[in-house]
Amino acid sequence: MEADFDVRYNGWALTPIVVDEGDSYTAMVIVAPPDGESRASGALGQFPCALSARQYALAYGMAEVDHREPPMPDWPMRIAVPRVRHRSRA
Repeated sequence: MEADFDVRYNGWALTPIVVDEGDSYTAMVIVAPPDGESRASGALGQFPCALSARQYALAYGMAEVDHREPPMPDWPMRIAVPRVRHRSRA
C-alpha cells in the first residue's frame, strides 16, 4: 500500500492511497478538511497501474472538496463479471 504524500487543495489535505493487488491497483483517498475530521473514501475501483489509481484518487478527492459529481475514469477499470455455466441442450 502506498500513501507517501499529501496534496493540499483549497486548504484541504488529500492523501491518495494505492493498494497493489498483483494484477491491478485499487485506489482510495483520505480527505481532511482544515478544521475537522478526515474521511476515507473506501475502494474507488481497480486500475491498470499505480499512477492511474493515484490520479483518479486525487481527482475524486478534489470533486468531494468542491461538492461536485466524482469524475468518470477515462481508462478501463477492471470489472468482475461472474461466469455463468450454460447447460448444453441434448
